[in-house]
Amino acid sequence: MMNKFSAATVAFAATMMTASVAQATIFQTDYHAAGVWQNYDSTNEAFTFKYTDDGSNDGFWLVISDGENPKYNENEYAILYGDRNANRITAYAYDGQNNANSFRTSDFLGTFENAFTSAGERDGLPLTMFSIDVAEINAAFDNPEWDGVQTGAEGGIWFHKSEGSNFSYGTDGSILNYAFSNQMFLDEANTPAGSINNSPNCSVSTNFRCTPTQFASAGSSGGSTSGGGSVPAPGGLALILMGLAGMGFRRKG
Repeated sequence: MMNKFSAATVAFAATMMTASVAQATIFQTDYHAAGVWQNYDSTNEAFTFKYTDDGSNDGFWLVISDGENPKYNENEYAILYGDRNANRITAYAYDGQNNANSFRTSDFLGTFENAFTSAGERDGLPLTMFSIDVAEINAAFDNPEWDGVQTGAEGGIWFHKSEGSNFSYGTDGSILNYAFSNQMFLDEANTPAGSINNSPNCSVSTNFRCTPTQFASAGSSGGSTSGGGSVPAPGGLALILMGLAGMGFRRKG
């Protein structure tokens, strides 16, 4: 059975502000030059992500950590697949491989519907964001190495945006195939929370804000998968959204 739930909305988050202010611990990471910002509320286990997007980057895969580069670390983190056309994020356990194929080999953790919203613009580029509660993803496995979707005093990220993205799904919501024409990446470790990283390790288009380089080659991943997992429950997101708003306007250039 598909684990299906709706992404949290700004309206809902606002109602949680009073309850969240006293106890929330927010870890904010700003990959400014890459056009990527993220917040993690460790008390409510809520994750918010914002990135520049002119509409051509219609898919992605994303893994985050509390410091190390999450790439190559098997069964420690969740991988989030973003499908802009379906307005959906699908979560799996990350298999540790340097590709987008975790959905073929690892456990299916659930689906966030109606995930994406516009976040205005930054330095003339449109911004897209999502806010999701990851508490039950973080508790999906009884494994001391499992972190799911968490960051902390330092953050690590492995983020690929894709163009020409084409997802197909099984009846349980799992991904059957993910194909794309172009991809670009942001690949970082040990970025201190609260800092501004203006020299991230990325190979991207001008839409990603780093020095333009050639796109990586196209990709296609096929197969079927099944899995279980837990469905995240709602949490307070107001502080996160306020923090992202502040990040969006505190610096230009």
